Amino acid sequence: MSMKPGITLLKRRLDVVKKQKEYIILEEAKLVRMAHQRKKVANRLEKIKKEKFRLLAEEAKLVRVIKQSTKPA
Repeated sequence: MSMKPGITLLKRRLDVVKKQKEYIILEEAKLVRMAHQRKKVANRLEKIKKEKFRLLAEEAKLVRVIKQSTKPA
């Protein structure tokens, strides 16, 4: 049973979002460590946190859409 092209694209996008989320979480952890040493990174850290939450929301949305699209009618 082959998937619909739309679902394939959504799954590919989900993979990209998961990789971005992984990177952003690592970046956040690095900046948190740096923030203890320097206060200059606070602004960058805030941007990273916002991006992380945006990615988490997008990931959840994509997972929902994929699950709904693959359920039999």
